[in-house]
Amino acid sequence: MARWTSVLPLFAIGLVLRPQIVGIGPLQARMQSSLGISHAVAGLVVTIPVLCMGLFAPLASPLLRRYGSRAATSGALLAVGIAGIVRAAVPGVALVLVATVPIGIGIALAGTLLPVLVKEEYARTPALGTGVYTTGINVGATLAALTAAALASAIGWRGVLAFYSLASIALVLPWVAQRHVPVVPLERAKLPVRTPIAWVIVAAFALQSVLFYGLNAWLADAYVERGWTQGKAGALVAVTNAVGLLAGVLTALTAGRFESRRIFLVPASMLAVVALTCFALAAPGAWLWAAVVGAATGMLFTAAMMLPLDAGATRGEVAALTALMLGVGYVFAALAPLLLGEVRDATGSFRAPLALLAVDAGVLVAVSAALRPSRLRALAGFGGGTGAQRAAVRATSTARSP
Repeated sequence: MARWTSVLPLFAIGLVLRPQIVGIGPLQARMQSSLGISHAVAGLVVTIPVLCMGLFAPLASPLLRRYGSRAATSGALLAVGIAGIVRAAVPGVALVLVATVPIGIGIALAGTLLPVLVKEEYARTPALGTGVYTTGINVGATLAALTAAALASAIGWRGVLAFYSLASIALVLPWVAQRHVPVVPLERAKLPVRTPIAWVIVAAFALQSVLFYGLNAWLADAYVERGWTQGKAGALVAVTNAVGLLAGVLTALTAGRFESRRIFLVPASMLAVVALTCFALAAPGAWLWAAVVGAATGMLFTAAMMLPLDAGATRGEVAALTALMLGVGYVFAALAPLLLGEVRDATGSFRAPLALLAVDAGVLVAVSAALRPSRLRALAGFGGGTGAQRAAVRATSTARSP
């Protein structure tokens, strides 16, 4: 019980990182009507934070060195809640979009800092620590998707955004106020841009991100185009995310028993190929394929977030590798819905975009197969540092791990 109690703050932090993005989808029609904007402009409210998650992830490392992981993470998380309150209150679409930028920056920084916190505080159980906060991310996204429309009927779209923001601050404040044992200063580590295996890790995260955001953007519209009602098509996406949540939890609970993440990444990628091919061909059994691809995306995200911890020898290396992975991965994720939408307009149906997502999953099979534990261990040490620094990190992490 003590071990599970110790990771609850990580779960609470994870809950904060997606409602401000995922909750926008069910609110878009109300926002368009209230602000008098087009679909394209409304889509920017989702695109901006995802793009920020890629562009600003590299800022996490210098902030870590200057302020430390606790202060930097606290500031990033509180920025998400405070900026969310501002966004809910400001008039006009221009100010709404401007206020969305710091939300995206805060999410980017917090998401990059979390693996470092796991490296510091849960060194003996890194898979559990990573699994807990990724489960929190999935739960937060699912709750936002399920509650946004109902809440908006009662308190309006601005009220929903304010509610999510206040809830975020309430979840984060106990962790901010908690006493944290000081740790050794963060080791300086450059982004491993010249190391091939680092780019394999980046590719794995980017490809799984394209799957998730591409599906959430267009799967419902694809089935509306095929004659389904909006409610039924939306339920198809809900099934995908609900099964993804369960798969992520199971991955978190079992990942610590295995040395390699390939045991999750390769089979999950194969499942995604099958399901997306069936979606592209409009094969019977859409509900089954939704469950299958949901299981795949849930396993992929949770396992991918463990890769920097497997490869980085020190906190500095974990931070640098995470920044590179998230920075490139989320830029691709932000562009995927736009590019897939362009393909839909050019071809006249969603068959080609869904087929492209199947190809993406096929490439991910090959990329995942290359992530052998021996290659990940060989990456450790790219950040340099003295043996004394490494020993200090290991000693501190061991003393503080639950």
